[in-house]
Amino acid sequence: MAWGRAARNRRPRVVVAELERAKTEIALLKEELSIKDTRWSRVPPRRRPYYSPVQRMRILRLRAARSWSSSQAADAFLITEETIASWLRRIDEEGERGLVQIAEPVNKFPDYVGDLVRWLKAMCPTMGKVRIAQALARAGLHLGATTVGRMLRKSAPEGEVVEVLSPWTQGDSYRSLS
Repeated sequence: MAWGRAARNRRPRVVVAELERAKTEIALLKEELSIKDTRWSRVPPRRRPYYSPVQRMRILRLRAARSWSSSQAADAFLITEETIASWLRRIDEEGERGLVQIAEPVNKFPDYVGDLVRWLKAMCPTMGKVRIAQALARAGLHLGATTVGRMLRKSAPEGEVVEVLSPWTQGDSYRSLS
């Protein structure tokens, strides 16, 4: 297209100058990318930051637009071929939403852990998040103080009686404190 414009243009020198500036800019951008890629390539693949779901979709679209193989796309974005394959598998099974939707976290605690945290708070109202987390850690259940706080905020509806089986009693009922 640029050569066609240059042929029709009365001032081909202007077009050639623009083309040279564009080539220089492309060369500088390639050098910049090379420096960044070299730095990231020193970090093991599992330790690199993850691409967000939207970025994953953009990578797969770019792969299709450039007709890249999985290995070419993996090399370009410093990821493994298995990662590209798993993204493609997820799209084949669930469609585009399967790649963009965030799955439920693997490390999510069951509901009864939240019930136990709320039960401890109801039985010992002076215990804070840190003390509850410490008490549970001594019992073998390691929760962070922020997780305990999140579980306390997500309490049973006000006035609802919740049956909680605890390791210390046969079962106690308590009313939500919210």
